[in-house]
Amino acid sequence: MTRDEQELMTSFLKLVMNYLQHNPLRDDAIVDYQDYATLKRKFDASIGKVGVAEEELLSSVQSYIDYCVRTNHPQFLGTLRAGYSIPSLIGEILSNITNTTMATYGASPVATLIENTLIEKMMDMVGFHGGDGIFLTGGTQGNLVAVLSARNSIDPDIKTFGLRKEQDLVLFISDQAHYSFVIAANVLGIGVENVVRVKSDDLGRMDVEALETAIGTAIAKDKVPFFVGATAGATALGSFDPIEKIAHVASKYKLWLHIDAAFGGSVLLSSRYRSLLTGSELADSFSWDAHKMMGVPLPCSTILMRKSGILYDVCTTCDVTEDSSYVFHDMRRESFDLGVKSLQCTRKVDALKLWMAWKYYGDEGYERRINHVVEIAKYAEKRIGESHFLELTFPRQFVNLCFRYKSNKEGIVDQINMLLQKRLIQRGKSYINFTQVKGVKVLMFNVVNPEVTGEDIDYLLDCVMEVGRELEEEM
Repeated sequence: MTRDEQELMTSFLKLVMNYLQHNPLRDDAIVDYQDYATLKRKFDASIGKVGVAEEELLSSVQSYIDYCVRTNHPQFLGTLRAGYSIPSLIGEILSNITNTTMATYGASPVATLIENTLIEKMMDMVGFHGGDGIFLTGGTQGNLVAVLSARNSIDPDIKTFGLRKEQDLVLFISDQAHYSFVIAANVLGIGVENVVRVKSDDLGRMDVEALETAIGTAIAKDKVPFFVGATAGATALGSFDPIEKIAHVASKYKLWLHIDAAFGGSVLLSSRYRSLLTGSELADSFSWDAHKMMGVPLPCSTILMRKSGILYDVCTTCDVTEDSSYVFHDMRRESFDLGVKSLQCTRKVDALKLWMAWKYYGDEGYERRINHVVEIAKYAEKRIGESHFLELTFPRQFVNLCFRYKSNKEGIVDQINMLLQKRLIQRGKSYINFTQVKGVKVLMFNVVNPEVTGEDIDYLLDCVMEVGRELEEEM
């Protein structure tokens, strides 16, 4: 590193520390919101033929910081992730500085040990003793690998000869399941029309009788049911499907059972709430995003398998080609080269940030964090229920809150709530979401940041009521 590079890095780290320690925006705003055209004028994103001086580069860093959304802010409540812990951030920085790849043990020996240790720990929590797993880019890829595993399990020849259309394969998910299953059906040649969305009950949990009926209907049409995706922590309602009952149906029809626990998997960290995932050990696969409720920088996700060897059988092509021999020199199932059982070759050490955080907090620390956010969500539920201006549209089941501002003006409630959400963000007050659940348009927020307090919830709801009344007067 040259002297100039040292000075550049030192100055950069000062800006980073200032960002971590302070919120320099006026009135402690969550974002200095600009529309796209205005931001394009204010932030110079151009790249010239000649490079810029260090001062200008650092100025760009500061400008980026000035206009970014502060995801660690206690009012960042509109997504299924929020914030990150300092130990996890240290792991992220260390991963980037060392810049190794998870493809082979030789390239990343310590990281391989760390990833395998985490996978074993997480499998034990799910109930997959002696299984297998790997880190990947997110819940979408986790669900893709699960469907891929199920597809190749029902017909191992697909890997070699491709998907044949003698009979359509059909997979089943609830009407509250994540859209990534549709992506998987598209990518894997199953076809999006062969994704059957099973109705859910009033709380958003899969109706098991409707599932069995849907399976019977598919069989009657000469289709081949092969996969059931249960949801643990639905994106809007936070609902958990009845895993044990679904497992019984899956076993009856010999279907692969996957649990999409990208959001809800972290309840396993809490002895108080892990019963929400009772029966998880009955599944064939389980996806879990640590970057959601475990407070680590994204992405940090895993796919876990009940049986060992499946990932190798499904993902590797090293056994049929020499093209990968420049990377992998040990292509056995027992190899410590994790790349042979992954869809990715170059893959950064995402396990390190989770390992640093988990090592720092321990199981007990994470249990306290999960219990805290659920308690704060309960407090939010209570506050909404006590308000004359707000209504809870669906019962709280986890840390997700779906609610509305109650307007006295008929016919414009949806419009007011949609504009309310936008105005809160534009003013930098709070970052919450707006969605539609079971035909009802709702405001939505999630308590996943353990730094959020009851006072933060009070502030949010006060802002919602203030802006709601303001919009009523305007309309």
